[in-house]
Amino acid sequence: RTGPKVINSSTPPTSSRIPVVGEPAMADDVRELLLSTTADADPSTPLSAPDLRLLIDHLRHRSDHLHASALSFAASNREPLASALLRAASSAASSASLQSSLQSALSPLSSSPDLSDLRSLSDRLVAARRELRERQEHLAAASSVASLSARLRAARASANPLDAAAAAAELKPLLVNPEGSGSGGDEPVVFGLLRGEWEQLVDELQVGLSKNVEECVEFAPDGGKVAVRAGPSGSSSGTPGVELRVALQALEIIDSLDYGMAKVADLMIKHVFVPAISNISVTVSVEVLEKSGSTYPASVLNIVPSEELQGYKDGSVLYSRIIDVIKFARKFICVENITWTQSFAKLTWSRISDLVITHFLSEAVPDEASKLIGFQDVIRSTTEFENTLRGMMFISPDRKDGKLTQFVDDVEVHFAVRKRNEILVKARYILVQYDYKNPLVSTKIYVLPLENYLAG
Repeated sequence: RTGPKVINSSTPPTSSRIPVVGEPAMADDVRELLLSTTADADPSTPLSAPDLRLLIDHLRHRSDHLHASALSFAASNREPLASALLRAASSAASSASLQSSLQSALSPLSSSPDLSDLRSLSDRLVAARRELRERQEHLAAASSVASLSARLRAARASANPLDAAAAAAELKPLLVNPEGSGSGGDEPVVFGLLRGEWEQLVDELQVGLSKNVEECVEFAPDGGKVAVRAGPSGSSSGTPGVELRVALQALEIIDSLDYGMAKVADLMIKHVFVPAISNISVTVSVEVLEKSGSTYPASVLNIVPSEELQGYKDGSVLYSRIIDVIKFARKFICVENITWTQSFAKLTWSRISDLVITHFLSEAVPDEASKLIGFQDVIRSTTEFENTLRGMMFISPDRKDGKLTQFVDDVEVHFAVRKRNEILVKARYILVQYDYKNPLVSTKIYVLPLENYLAG
């Protein structure tokens, strides 16, 4: 029998600390556990066999105690522990399923190390999607072209000019570039063809409707008379015309009102305003003719000579005559429509003003400075005349169209210009008639009267 196995107490144990439930103090290592049972043991004395057996007994006792505590804890918390174990098992199963799916997805990649087949398939998918998008765009463009073409055909086949004009106005923003009439460089050719058809439709409407308007307004060949009917008595094109109101409304829809009224405005200036302004002794009369049979009712304006020599004086008689003509045009030609009246005014007012200045105001400018005060009556009547036209909305409310008032307000300038022209005429005459061989006689005959004229 060998001697007792000795454990060197100087070497500390490497085991971890063992917690014991219910003990107030826990041993840090095996030696501390032994010292807790033998208080008189020397820490530096080697352990003997009895000490080891005692230590083993203590360890077994504590192990049994820990086992019993664990069983007690598990029994008291059975349901939470069972639920936790079930969740752990479910998570493990999900992880296994995910791993299997991932392996299945990655298996083609592992079998094709160069990935060339996969890249080729990806390129084919991208090309197919691009081709599908292009075909969808082409299909949408073809649908738009077919719709526009159908609407153009329907507009040209429409018997009602209002419907055709409305269709043309509706198609304009779709076919005409707002920044210019030209087509874009990348625009399909078919849109250029559709634009050409649209322009042809608008041209046909403009020409047909303007002729319709002209057939509703008839002028006497010798001037001084105009008859306005609500509709044309006949059609030069062989197709039935429409009422004057409908024709002007359709022209307004396609922004061609000025085009449709241009010739009527020119003829009104030539056959009505010129004789009414240039002749002193004339009067204006209006006659309304009722509808007779299939003909439309007509309104007739006559410029007839007057036996009474009226004269212009302050211009009130002339201005009243012009207002009567404008009222006739506004009521029967423009059908009391403000937009149509303003279009007629835009086409005629500048020439009316020039006629008034030529045949009245320029002649009314005094030839002597002492008569300038008497020109105030002309200024007053001219201002009242333009204010009346502004009230009728025939000219703009601002001073932009006040051409006549601007002329009469500058009467001093016109007087000075007239005097200058007279002096230049006399001076030119003297230069022509002057006898340079006989200067004394020529000076007495020609120069002295001119000096007296200038001094006076």
